[in-house]
Amino acid sequence: MYASRTPPESPPCEACRVELAVENEETAAVYMATRRQYITAGRNNVPVDISIPAVKIVMDLRGVKDQESCLSRVQRVWHHFNNERGEE
Repeated sequence: MYASRTPPESPPCEACRVELAVENEETAAVYMATRRQYITAGRNNVPVDISIPAVKIVMDLRGVKDQESCLSRVQRVWHHFNNERGEE
């Protein structure tokens, strides 16, 4: 929201509430329901990807019409936040 302003601005805080666009609500709901369902690898059980079967089940339960697009968006969101966790 702030990045798209002219001129771009930084948000006043890191914990500011973000209002979702209507077109993102479905993806956000699926992500929130599945974000802790992930595949791990290695000795340390490092999370490597979100569980596609878990995402598929939630999309079916919620009646998501464009599941391919929703899955892609959920994966991008999961990887974004997983990468942020790795940087801390």
